[in-house]
Amino acid sequence: MTDVKICGLTREGDVVLACELGASLVGFNFSSLSPRAVDLETGAQLARSAAAGTLRVGVFVRENVERISEIVAAAGLDFVQIHRSLREEEVESLPVPMIAVAPVGENGPRLPPQALVARSRALLFDRASTDGAGGSGRPFDWNAIAGRSFGAPVFVAGGLTPETVGAAIRRIRPDGVDVASGVESRPGVKDPERMQRFFAEVRAADRDRQ
Repeated sequence: MTDVKICGLTREGDVVLACELGASLVGFNFSSLSPRAVDLETGAQLARSAAAGTLRVGVFVRENVERISEIVAAAGLDFVQIHRSLREEEVESLPVPMIAVAPVGENGPRLPPQALVARSRALLFDRASTDGAGGSGRPFDWNAIAGRSFGAPVFVAGGLTPETVGAAIRRIRPDGVDVASGVESRPGVKDPERMQRFFAEVRAADRDRQ
């Protein structure tokens, strides 16, 4: 099955449901710029509620490596996802592997240096954000990356919903999909019915790929 990352989690029940439905990764946003931001204590509690085998991802924007390392240790995170440009020495100092982010604008994706991509768990494509809060919550032109190889597993984000995720998988054939707002009733509050439909659509698209 295409890996599913449920991101922007703020409630323990939503974390538990995401794991029960089959999420490979769960994400917690530690950037104060995000409407789904959690503090260190809350994020650590949420991370502990994830099922064994589900990978825990911390999302960051402006935080420096020292602060990121502190949160990784306290919350027991498996990966970090950082929505800004990084110097190679910063990546070398990270305590866990990184999910690299490639913002997609009108002129296509803005890729991190290949040396950083090769060291990453995955390369996440998302529409370029204008508010500095991390993910955009808006779709991009899938043709910009469809059929291309990037040297790392490809994850797709940006406005995915139960209504669109199947088409994204069939068009791009990514290794994973990442959703936050597309399965919510309001920022940070996941909608159980939309989450269930999202996973059902992922599975249906995967069957078409076989």
